[in-house]
Amino acid sequence: MRSSLPDVVLVVFDTARWDRFGCYGYGRPTTPTTDSLARDGTVVDVMISNAPWTLPSHASLFTGLYPSEHGAQWQMGRRLGPSVRSTMAEVLRGTGYETVCATSNGLISATTRLARGFDRYVHRSQLDRGWRRRARQLRRLLAGGDAGGRRLNGWLREVLPRVRAPMFLFVNYLECHWPYAPPRRLHRAVGGERLSVSDDLRLRRMLARRTGPWDAIAMADEELLAVYSSLYDGEHRNVDELLDELLDVLRATGHLREGEAVVIVTSDHGEHIGEHGLADHQASLDDHLIRVPFIAWGPGIVPSVRLGGPYEFVDVLPSVTSLLGLTWPDGVPGDRRTGLFGAAERKVEDLAFAEWRAWAAEDLARVSARHPRYDFAPLARDLRCVRDARFKLVEAGDGSRSLFDLAEDPAEERDVAASHQAELARLGAALHHRSTAWEEAAAGAAGLTGEQEAEIERRLTELGYL
Repeated sequence: MRSSLPDVVLVVFDTARWDRFGCYGYGRPTTPTTDSLARDGTVVDVMISNAPWTLPSHASLFTGLYPSEHGAQWQMGRRLGPSVRSTMAEVLRGTGYETVCATSNGLISATTRLARGFDRYVHRSQLDRGWRRRARQLRRLLAGGDAGGRRLNGWLREVLPRVRAPMFLFVNYLECHWPYAPPRRLHRAVGGERLSVSDDLRLRRMLARRTGPWDAIAMADEELLAVYSSLYDGEHRNVDELLDELLDVLRATGHLREGEAVVIVTSDHGEHIGEHGLADHQASLDDHLIRVPFIAWGPGIVPSVRLGGPYEFVDVLPSVTSLLGLTWPDGVPGDRRTGLFGAAERKVEDLAFAEWRAWAAEDLARVSARHPRYDFAPLARDLRCVRDARFKLVEAGDGSRSLFDLAEDPAEERDVAASHQAELARLGAALHHRSTAWEEAAAGAAGLTGEQEAEIERRLTELGYL
């Protein structure tokens, strides 16, 4: 007999940009499965990830806390701080949910504390070893492929029939993360260029050498950037097919019945593909990075509606608990929105915040050594931003400030602070107020052991962060 509480499925397309989704107006057929969920569900037009990279953004998604509050970012311990009281998995498990995590991203782990609260956990490295891993990597190198997502789906196909309801399932797919190597059929399906044999071989050799994105993308000319962009589109179609496969698994195992399940699709952050001379997803708070897709589907539970926003990741946990009629999450401040899934909305100012804590000196040295052609020194500064539906203020650690009119300049290329003094003052006051609260509630260093430090650094290196 099923519980009255619905299954909750949270899917993160790691490193997927919101503006590459059909439901957000993109012209290429990159996300047909996600778009079909969007047609019958809730779409948030402006969802802001509170940080531009995996660790702090997932931590905010899971805890309802900003990065300086949960501590999982550069310079603050690189895992959830000791003052973090609860995660989404812990809240739901405490209410009777069986909790499952399947992740291709190794930063969602016990070492970073992001795996807290999961009854069942698997990382792709546990499924993708030895000859299997080498065969997948060779196939991806020669003809394109997945980044471990199909192995995760295979594991879920075996495990989910034994998982009772209500279930909370979290899945992270890494296909959109660098290096971009979708199957050729999917690259063609999204209108990608038919590469010459020499160009194709050149790209494959680059993948084989594990060239980093800062050396590849940030140094590319316009013609090559167009190729990278279309390959990136192909990876969106790649991960969207994995979602379609996952939905089939959920149906077959009884976890996708109408009125008994909610599916949430989002991304932890976006990606720079040459904009402002940048690559990857660090050292910037551009909307290319912090604005993410957010779609919720659940006939009979989640309304079919388009929400303008801005909303932010810290609103997700409070909104989930409000949807389910649960008590307010322990340790989460009361100034969070609650109406993402149709529950009553708290009256909150329509602002969203994000922050980037720069690399420590030793991390900067390692990043620079990994990408010797790129000068990272100008990027080694803290950033904080606040935005509403139109304007966005970005402040750097050196005291400099830039204001952007996103309605007129969505690429954030023109600073309009001089001509919009009132908006500058209003958003500046809001950011100062929020920043002061962050400092007062800072989680502090997480006290890593040497073994834990080495494990996190290994995961960061595998993903290209170090």
